[in-house]
Amino acid sequence: MHKNWFKLLLTLKMLIAPICLHAEPFVVLSYNNSSELSERDNPFSLDPDYSLKHRVSSGETLNVIIKRYYEKSGLNLSFLQLAIVSINKHAFRNKNINYMIADQTIHLPSINQISKLMKGIDFDLDEVTDGRNENIYFYGG
Repeated sequence: MHKNWFKLLLTLKMLIAPICLHAEPFVVLSYNNSSELSERDNPFSLDPDYSLKHRVSSGETLNVIIKRYYEKSGLNLSFLQLAIVSINKHAFRNKNINYMIADQTIHLPSINQISKLMKGIDFDLDEVTDGRNENIYFYGG
């Protein structure tokens, strides 16, 4: 009797195991509320090519500068710190956000420039895109 139950359990296990091994993960995506996005009036979030220069005052911190210009942009503070330090090495001793040099002009990057920095694509800090969609092609009548 035990042998029959054992064979039955072993057979069921062999039939069910492939189903469990081929199961796909269940992914849940969370989308921001569209009204939340429409409330953002920060120029950096409205125009992905918007960037500007800032002259560092004595006693000013990077977090104060980021809050002043990027507040309500939806961009991550830590990520912005890294991007600004990477682009403005001349204004930070040893690439440390706590050692920002006064009277230096720093570049506050656009979202597109941050994206290029993240992807390792070289870019000119003063480049301006003309907004043309050169890679869009239309076919048909």
